[in-house]
Amino acid sequence: MTEKISSLTRAISLTDEILVLLDQEDFEAIGELDAKRRPLIEEAFSGSLDEVDQAKALHLKELNDLAVSKLIELKASVIGSQKKIRHASKATKAYINNQY
Repeated sequence: MTEKISSLTRAISLTDEILVLLDQEDFEAIGELDAKRRPLIEEAFSGSLDEVDQAKALHLKELNDLAVSKLIELKASVIGSQKKIRHASKATKAYINNQY
């Protein structure tokens, strides 16, 4: 049981680091930390759920929800930027085509 709590604690710590990296948009480092985090979560939740520290599990869920929220915001931002780039590209093409 102590090993499960330790795994869950380490997963929480890595999730905290991932949240910081999301703010920095360091997606390569996020991928590396997530690869380390996944086995810890699997280990923490393997077997009986009665052995899982419920408070830590809830905290991890809240951190995961926050990470998902940040990712949704980043996705919306990227989509908005892509739309602006396409619009600017079309405007540039129209300008160039009207020059001749």
